[in-house]
Amino acid sequence: MAFDGAVTAMRSGDLPAVTCPPGGFAHSLGIGHDRCADEPMKIPLPKPSLIRSFALASLLTIAFITGFQVAVQWVLLSEDFLEWERTSGADAIRAQASASLRGEDFVRWDTAEAQTRFEQFFQRALLNPEVLRVKVYNADMQVVWSDEPRLRGARFPDNAHLARALQGQTVAHVERSKKPENLYERHFGQAVELYIPVAFSTGRTPGLAAVAGVVEVYKNPARVLANLSRGRWAIIGASLAGALVLYAALFGIVRRASRQLDAQRQDLERQTEALGAANRELRATQEQLRAAERLAAIGEVSAAVAHGIRNPLANIRASAQVALDTTEGSPGVAKYLGTITAEVDRLDRWLRSLLDAVRPFELRLGRVDAGRLIEDLLGLLRERVAQGQIKLEVALAPDLPALTADGVQLEQALLGVLENALDALGPGGTLRVRTARVDGLGFPAVQVSVEDDGEGIPADRLRQVFEPFFTTKSKGTGLGLAIARKIVEGHGGRITIESAPASGTTIRIVLPVERSAAPTA
Repeated sequence: MAFDGAVTAMRSGDLPAVTCPPGGFAHSLGIGHDRCADEPMKIPLPKPSLIRSFALASLLTIAFITGFQVAVQWVLLSEDFLEWERTSGADAIRAQASASLRGEDFVRWDTAEAQTRFEQFFQRALLNPEVLRVKVYNADMQVVWSDEPRLRGARFPDNAHLARALQGQTVAHVERSKKPENLYERHFGQAVELYIPVAFSTGRTPGLAAVAGVVEVYKNPARVLANLSRGRWAIIGASLAGALVLYAALFGIVRRASRQLDAQRQDLERQTEALGAANRELRATQEQLRAAERLAAIGEVSAAVAHGIRNPLANIRASAQVALDTTEGSPGVAKYLGTITAEVDRLDRWLRSLLDAVRPFELRLGRVDAGRLIEDLLGLLRERVAQGQIKLEVALAPDLPALTADGVQLEQALLGVLENALDALGPGGTLRVRTARVDGLGFPAVQVSVEDDGEGIPADRLRQVFEPFFTTKSKGTGLGLAIARKIVEGHGGRITIESAPASGTTIRIVLPVERSAAPTA
């Protein structure tokens, strides 16, 4: 039932249209096109490397993420250091200032008592070896004391950090001694600058205190920066190590996935090729079924026509022959009777060709010498070749194996191909006949090539040349090549054609040496 359904689908033409492969069986022989003559060529596309693309993309991505992570961690680490200075470091300085100074010292700073207390505060600050310089400002942004005497009395109203400190905010940042107030700190280079507001209570009410001044401390950041540098390199090393581990893990995963995808792609390609081959096989079977249906219909009509025509034709010929024998003194009548006899014979040959094309035949297999068969056929056609002033080139391989074939049927097929080539040639044309042994098919085979340099066949008609009753000649029957294909395929062989306008035509026939060795058509 499944097979009947498939046959019904093939007969109804419901199969999807497919593009025939380049040359099909003929290309596997290296001998050119078969009935599919104008298929597009398959161009292999380059296959992108998933591993290479991933390696580059992931390397750039991980490098960017690692660099960004290192930069963020470095900024956060530096900010943590400055935050420590704003809290712990500033609290220590503020405690020393509260213990050594008084609120009025920032107002009457030029008195001896105030300067003495500032000096005591400085000595306590020097207990921290990282302290490089100390400045004390009053609420008017004036330096009221400094370990650099030349700064005392100077005002710096444009110092934004000092203004924030006077508002009660502790400020810490890394200074490179480039501000105007750093006139005498150029030699410090890089330093941590800390602005610490100092507040004193203005009454007996708890929690009420006013900023009396600001203590500015320059600290040597060498030790802290060394620790930061070690921390930075530790972060870089850990980040790089993590990035390498991540990259290796991702690369391994993608490499394994790429191999699996490649295996799946190859499997899909094999399945696609198998489906394409099955589709082509179904297409060929569909065409064979259609051709068989056409031939069956033609055969039924032809058998009826032949049965109804051949008997009257035989009577007409017999009557014309009897009349011809009795008209010795009438040459005009004899001429017409001869014409009747010749035309009746032509109609009889046409009917026999029609019946040969549509009716099934049985092979009577025997040993056939292909070279000898072709020589005999060329001998029969030698007079026609001479009359047509056709140049004949014959190249028969001397070591051809004998074929297991029906010699009579094979002779008819080759004769039809040779006559078709002669019909295409005009005076001065060339007919080339060659034979060769074919290997590499899995079984031994013989190839016969018939080539003419006639006008050729247009591409739009090339597919129809093997169909019954298709002909480009005014007096042709369109059955010669159809019968030839039927006989060749009945022997398990293939017949192909190549032609182009003004380039001539080449027909190649490939026959297996042993009939049973050929694949089924």
